[in-house]
Amino acid sequence: MEDQRKMLPELPGEAQPDELAIYQMVVNYLLNLSEDYPEPLNLLEYCGVPFSAIGGIQAITGHQKNGKTWLLTQFMAALLGSDKENVQMKLPGLRLREGVVENPTVLYCDTEMEKLYTAKVVRRVHWLCGWDMKENNDRLHTLWLRTVDDPAEKYKIIQTAIEIFKPTVVFIDGIRDLVHDFNDLKESMPLILNLMKTATEHNCCIWNVLHKNPGDAQADSKMRGHLGTELGNKVTDTFESIKKKSENGVVTFQVRQIDARGKDVPDWKYQICDDAGDLGIPRILTPAEVMPKSDTAEQIRKWLTDGQRDIEWPATAGEVKSIFKIRGGVTNNDQLQADFTIAKNRRFVTPQAKEASQKYPKYILNDEEILPF
Repeated sequence: MEDQRKMLPELPGEAQPDELAIYQMVVNYLLNLSEDYPEPLNLLEYCGVPFSAIGGIQAITGHQKNGKTWLLTQFMAALLGSDKENVQMKLPGLRLREGVVENPTVLYCDTEMEKLYTAKVVRRVHWLCGWDMKENNDRLHTLWLRTVDDPAEKYKIIQTAIEIFKPTVVFIDGIRDLVHDFNDLKESMPLILNLMKTATEHNCCIWNVLHKNPGDAQADSKMRGHLGTELGNKVTDTFESIKKKSENGVVTFQVRQIDARGKDVPDWKYQICDDAGDLGIPRILTPAEVMPKSDTAEQIRKWLTDGQRDIEWPATAGEVKSIFKIRGGVTNNDQLQADFTIAKNRRFVTPQAKEASQKYPKYILNDEEILPF
């Protein structure tokens, strides 16, 4: 504290009490570079890439009935049962990071589903972790808040439960029900700031489920309303779940990370299997099951280098993909999207700010990665 005071000018000899209070307030918030501030610890990883920083807030998004709660289930099971056979078999690559936290605990807060469906979510986690599906487990506490009318009261219950149970991770499904109007900035901003404060003070992660804006199909699109804007501005990670149905009726869900403070997590796909009967269990498809595979980053870099004059820049996502068709002979839409995702993640192409007349961003070549002719 003495070091901190040296960073401020001296107070007048006859300082008034209010001056002393203001002075002390400033001292409390001064950053001290003589201290060591550790890197944030991430709780989860997929294929070795870490995410879900302790002390941060995170988001799961997607359109209605596009698998957001199924994705949340995968995260809870990986946190609670990475060493269990069912988790390792059904969720390959998704796991609790070693050496970060022993025996993490979870608080799951459902604000909208019927009680039966909330119980099914929790029982899926129990099945994956090898726990009794008819008995509660003290590592997973569940709040069912559908019948609480007042959004402020719902938030107060969640806040109190965090103080009582001191969970490692909190999942709020969905955060929209903690405000009256998701387009009201005066409601949205205090809620997000309070969640950040809670995550920091309780040294936990707080995951928040929120719909995307209706009708917007882009993976990097906004979450709903002012609430979504404020949440998107503050999160360490945002994951999106997208439901896809093939021509022969096979349903899969694609997961992609659309915001990251660190390295981007690879995409994955999952299906719902009947290993637990009618309960349904998410199963991540291994790379061998997800066809076609993406091309290598070096192939994509070469195609963009050789084909940079095939189109005009700035270019739409579709125009960039046309280079992969021309130069690489890629015709499958899933493979084109996978290659384009690599081009974005490796910063071969970078998005420009959208103009008012544009629905989606356009991209330019990154001349630090792709040398212009």
